[in-house]
Amino acid sequence: MLVSNVRETRPISRCGYTPIVRTVAHPNWTECHGTYPASDAANFTLDPFSSHGRPAFLSVHSFTDQNRYSFVQNELEVRNIRVPETTLVQEALIPGGVQVALISGIESTPLFAKNGRLIGRFFEDPDAKYCFLGDVRPSNTQASRGDQTNDVLTAIQDALADADMHFQDVVRTWFYNDDILAWYAEFNHARTAFFQQNKITLIPASTGIGVANLSGDALVCRVIAVQPKTSSVTVRRVVSPLQHEPSSYGSSFSRVMEVADRAGRILYISGTASILLNGETAHTGDIEGQIEKTMEVVEAILTHNGMNLSDCTRAIAYFRNREHMPFWEKYCRNHQLQELPVILTKCDVCRDDLLFEIELDAWKRNQP
Repeated sequence: MLVSNVRETRPISRCGYTPIVRTVAHPNWTECHGTYPASDAANFTLDPFSSHGRPAFLSVHSFTDQNRYSFVQNELEVRNIRVPETTLVQEALIPGGVQVALISGIESTPLFAKNGRLIGRFFEDPDAKYCFLGDVRPSNTQASRGDQTNDVLTAIQDALADADMHFQDVVRTWFYNDDILAWYAEFNHARTAFFQQNKITLIPASTGIGVANLSGDALVCRVIAVQPKTSSVTVRRVVSPLQHEPSSYGSSFSRVMEVADRAGRILYISGTASILLNGETAHTGDIEGQIEKTMEVVEAILTHNGMNLSDCTRAIAYFRNREHMPFWEKYCRNHQLQELPVILTKCDVCRDDLLFEIELDAWKRNQP
């Protein structure tokens, strides 16, 4: 059983559909993450978060089929909650799941795309500015996929400008690319060109995964940005002891980013797979070997930064084949990780020989 500085008892909901909740205590506000790992979306409820007073919901992030997601939408409508909803299409047999993020104890300002659609929230405390964006889409679905990528990156830049922030403040991105294997090189080229043109030197952590979206766009994106105002908040890239940086093979993201404030440190670990130090895939064709190697890499990152898996606040595991999901469940049983806040999804990883990928965030409270 995991015991963590971010662990909360699972709250009881009115329908018995109970998320795993992790709370991060910042000096001036509270950040809360709820992971609904089950597929029983008909019982989806936000009741477990009622103790947070009047929270601002930053995102609702779903891997589900369209029928099940209607129950999530209904819950939001009943509660009159407007929030960026990033919805990725899964088959009916995939467990999938929903993750929500919210803040309380601080006022926030909504941010909108140029077409008026809500895509995020901005807030600030005495030490830093923060921006969370979700469901950022291209404006022209008929454009080339490279142009749609540039369109999404520009939309992020415009939203950040509305908050008097910059793309250089971005610490974490998620790109959900439809049919990723057909155009991952084109995507990487467009992203790298955008970073170079806009002089982005601190490259964010990122996940780039292959999955369709409800709007039918080439890709949708989520973003976290942090702009320190005082020396009490720091942002830095953290090395992965067992892997080189992706820039060594032409992919523009960092393995890990850390945001530290006066209360603690958050690690944003990018989508991580069974890749050796030399960049080659390990355990080709062996799902159990790839899971073991991937988790070895993740745990090395955490250990290097004085953390472990009990400090995880949220995670997503990506499988190329649905039939491989029981091997992850076996791994969790063998390593006593049943309470890890993770949802299981079926997606294409960016290499056709990678069968598994995982991303996660972790938080460690500063010692008194």
